[in-house]
Amino acid sequence: MAKSQYENQTACTLVGLANLSHERSRLRVLGADRVAFLHGQCTNDITRLGAGESCYAAFLNAKGKMRGEGHVVCLDGAFLLETSLELQSSLEKFIVTEDVTIEDVSPTLGEWLVVGQDSVGAASPPRPDRVTFAHPLGIGVLGAPPGPVTISPEDLEILRIEAGVPLWGADMDENTIPNEAGLEARAISYDKGCYIGQETIARIKTYGHVNRRLVQLALAGTDLPGRGTKIFAEGREAGHVTSAVRSTRLGKVVALGYVRREFAMTGTKLTLNNGTAEVSRICGE
Repeated sequence: MAKSQYENQTACTLVGLANLSHERSRLRVLGADRVAFLHGQCTNDITRLGAGESCYAAFLNAKGKMRGEGHVVCLDGAFLLETSLELQSSLEKFIVTEDVTIEDVSPTLGEWLVVGQDSVGAASPPRPDRVTFAHPLGIGVLGAPPGPVTISPEDLEILRIEAGVPLWGADMDENTIPNEAGLEARAISYDKGCYIGQETIARIKTYGHVNRRLVQLALAGTDLPGRGTKIFAEGREAGHVTSAVRSTRLGKVVALGYVRREFAMTGTKLTLNNGTAEVSRICGE
């Protein structure tokens, strides 16, 4: 069997295209109150965005837990949101008298991810039928595909876990505070005005920590732990696995999972499934 593009190249040099059209939603936000509305819904400062600029943000409930996440792209007269699935209905519940309309443009607007060292060049030159945004694995593209798809969903999953990038529905859900998932630097502005869930986020900043953190684990052995597999430290339950893959490039099983903050340090030795693991990265750092 021929090797995949992922197996033939390392993650730092691989340049390829993945299709995210079915895994994510694309929403167009229109109306005179769109800026104030979205600003009050998300954790980042969207008021600073000019046309063509974007930022990543989380959308929280009143307790500071996530309703969803995604990239907010500013256009002339509208915002384009690249988001986790099913966020639209959650946003629309907060529209009362505001002049805001949210359209699902997913069926007609594709989403692609250009991965690799030369991803900026691979997504160029700019075209009127494409909008781009920064992504932890490269460059996101909304609109016409910039080339043929060369990265399979399986290979993309390996790449994102190797890079310590959390995925909605796997490593993040409605029980996650964004700081726990390592999203603080990417998604949170502490200088913006009020938004839903801000009180919890401000309290975390004041006290300086959350009770658990998402970490990357390097496992000894070949067994692939399932989601929810318990992690132990010093004979005590310390957390659980959220995602795991066999990395051909690294030659080992790599996982993401939450551990209590006292164990969220690089080099910490842990156990799971009668095997051993080591914290290799704190996600978001």
